[in-house]
Amino acid sequence: MDRSVASKWLLWVSRVTFALSFLLAMMTPAWESGTFTLWPILSFSLSRLRFQVGILTLLPCVAATACFLAFVFERPRYPHGTTLYLIPLLLFCLLALVRIWPIHILHRAVVTVVAVALSVGVALYVLHDGHERWYTGVIAAMLFLQGGIAVVQFIRQESVGLYWMGEIALDPNGQGVSVVDVAGQRWLRAYGLTAHPNVLGGYLSLGILVCLGAARSVPKKMRRWLWGAIAVGSLGLFFTFSRSAWLGTVIGMLYLAWILRPWRAIDWHVAQTRRTTALLAGLLLAVAVVLGLVFRDLLLTRFLHLGSPLEATSIRERVQDIEQAWSLIRVVPLKGVGSGYYIDALWSQVGEDRPPGFRKIHNAYLLAAAELGVGGALLWLGTVLTPPIVVARRARQKRASRQPCIEGAGWAAAFLSGAIVCLFDSYLYIPSTWWPALFLGLLTGSWAYAVGAIQRRRE
Repeated sequence: MDRSVASKWLLWVSRVTFALSFLLAMMTPAWESGTFTLWPILSFSLSRLRFQVGILTLLPCVAATACFLAFVFERPRYPHGTTLYLIPLLLFCLLALVRIWPIHILHRAVVTVVAVALSVGVALYVLHDGHERWYTGVIAAMLFLQGGIAVVQFIRQESVGLYWMGEIALDPNGQGVSVVDVAGQRWLRAYGLTAHPNVLGGYLSLGILVCLGAARSVPKKMRRWLWGAIAVGSLGLFFTFSRSAWLGTVIGMLYLAWILRPWRAIDWHVAQTRRTTALLAGLLLAVAVVLGLVFRDLLLTRFLHLGSPLEATSIRERVQDIEQAWSLIRVVPLKGVGSGYYIDALWSQVGEDRPPGFRKIHNAYLLAAAELGVGGALLWLGTVLTPPIVVARRARQKRASRQPCIEGAGWAAAFLSGAIVCLFDSYLYIPSTWWPALFLGLLTGSWAYAVGAIQRRRE
């Protein structure tokens, strides 16, 4: 068989298994349960914790092996300078690895190493493969699945029943379940297959912006698929009632509109185009008005009734978390307490005077500063803000020469939304678990490949 043909077949196998691995991973809330523990082939203990490895864990191994063999058969040619776009991510991950030493708790070090390896590995994998539309489609599939499950959960006001995939048992009257309390009536917020509605909202926000950025440049058949995914994902995002995810989405959309200027691509002189545009705008407005009227009380509670018991408790806890984070940053501002040791460092401060418990800070920048020092916080800021800044600069340059700018816009808008979300939560922080590692690795690799389009055309 010709080496190039073998390489193409191997890449196809790698893409399919990677897509399945990504979707399963992004629908598995925890390492200890869910799809990757089904049909176990291996079990082991780590720091007195029991882990089970299922047969589906072989999928990412097949993806990596097939990709490596394809690389051996036909060495890819990277455009000059493209890999430079990975530098912020690589530097942050390198610092996270350095700061696992000295190892105090083995399983925390392992989590950091695995998360960093996944993030860097996925970024390099996607950059090597270079099939941007394929990965956009994978994210659209995630929107369909997670968004659809979220909508069903909210309508039923209970779990869907996917416990074998790690779905949490949800009851709006249960303790510890995230709800919106309206005059004593508790409304369950949509979880999807995540640990919290805010987590679901954040990832749906990133996925929606990626698909919006690609909607103009893909073939018509795929465009319908993307718009369907955007619609389902947007409903799921709404039912999370996550204010930080909503804010990130709005700012990401404004950024995307500024970059793409979609109104300039519409031929306003054609009557059919005007009617279609007016119909779509009217439909969107009608859906927004209906949702606003039907769920008016829930929206007012989330935005205006901040003195209600649930909202007041949430605000008080976040203020306490900020104070605790600053207490660590003041003690070790340069090197931090080490990757994964945030809560353990808080416990070490109190000694025998034990409070009820500690939570991870709801701010990724403060978490990075506490664990990795001020330099770590700056590197994290650079990791999430470099893509939107680079694309914005390119947009200004292209606009001056009257050229359209669409390369990497959706991926950059997703990063900007993530930068906003990081002000209010820390679930996008890479060293914490596989979700941010996989998703931000995919975003970084796809964005780096997209912004290298000009260099590829020149070469």
